[in-house]
Amino acid sequence: MKLITPEFLEALYGIRTVGKFQIAKELAELLGEDLRSTLVRINTLLKASYFYFTVDYSLSNLGLKLVVIITDKDLLAEPSVKFMKFVRAMVYAFPDKRFYSLYIPTDMEDLSASLKSLENSVVMEFHERLRNKTSFTTYGIESAFSPESGFSTESFRKLKKFVGDVITESRGKEAESGREIGKTFFDSLDLGIIKELEKDAFVKQVDVAKALGISVGKLRRHARNHVPYLIRGIRLMSLPIYTAALGTSLLISVKSRDVAVIKGLCEALTTHPTVASCGYRRDQGLGLVQFVIPFSMVKYLVEFLEGAGREYGFEVLKDKMWLLNVEFGKKFTLPYKRWVEYVPKMSWNVDELRRIFGEFKGEVN
Repeated sequence: MKLITPEFLEALYGIRTVGKFQIAKELAELLGEDLRSTLVRINTLLKASYFYFTVDYSLSNLGLKLVVIITDKDLLAEPSVKFMKFVRAMVYAFPDKRFYSLYIPTDMEDLSASLKSLENSVVMEFHERLRNKTSFTTYGIESAFSPESGFSTESFRKLKKFVGDVITESRGKEAESGREIGKTFFDSLDLGIIKELEKDAFVKQVDVAKALGISVGKLRRHARNHVPYLIRGIRLMSLPIYTAALGTSLLISVKSRDVAVIKGLCEALTTHPTVASCGYRRDQGLGLVQFVIPFSMVKYLVEFLEGAGREYGFEVLKDKMWLLNVEFGKKFTLPYKRWVEYVPKMSWNVDELRRIFGEFKGEVN
């Protein structure tokens, strides 16, 4: 039995529950396997340090939004900018900029005065962030498990057609998408559960309850009534060695008058192996796409998106395009794998979560 197959990854991404045993039961049913075989597969994967599993979740349903800041300032060195403890990633953008990514509560319309006063800076907010389902191989767009095929013109030809199909479908669901913004299940306990699942998607229910300082019964109620609305599924969080792509991550901003176009575009792009993530707004038709590619493909990708935009109704914002200086090792894992490096170490019990967000909101408001 192969440990990693497209069918396994697809089924895993559809799981919306908490607890290794509960996940194994659902996976076994979806794959038509017996429970013992599925548990053996999961345990074998978890023992291999190369494999790391996390959850993909809805920012808007959690009551959060993504804020991207591109600036020439070292914000982490500014003691007055207290919200920077929510930074999830910081990398360098060419030629002399810093790129910060952080999550803050959706209802926080105004950032602090220190951020507003930054000169030569770009600040963008997004309601949702979509990530590649696996970030592991060239998965999606009928691709095989081969890093090289993701860089082929054939792969992008298929992607362009898929973009058109998904945008057409997204336009048909525009009304439904608008209603979705109003759903907010966010509370400190939900955030705590998501944080534990980010660190280990297969964590046991009893361990989550212990980490949050609540009963297993209360955890199970949230896992049954809240979590299915918050997480999209479980995904693999490692990349293979892309020797041709070392050091190059391209950020491209896109815009459309039709919000459904940008939403559909992001959903389609995140199936392609070169796309690490997409962020989008649901009120302005604004999106931000992150590619991981060889430097030699930068011009090709820009032209690809411009051509697709003329056909499907969006434009590439050339004044909001950046190259990031990302250093790859033998494997690359997005920063939130080690959350404690970006947020001060603290007890993640429910009272502490309430205190953190209570102080944060009070400071800005």
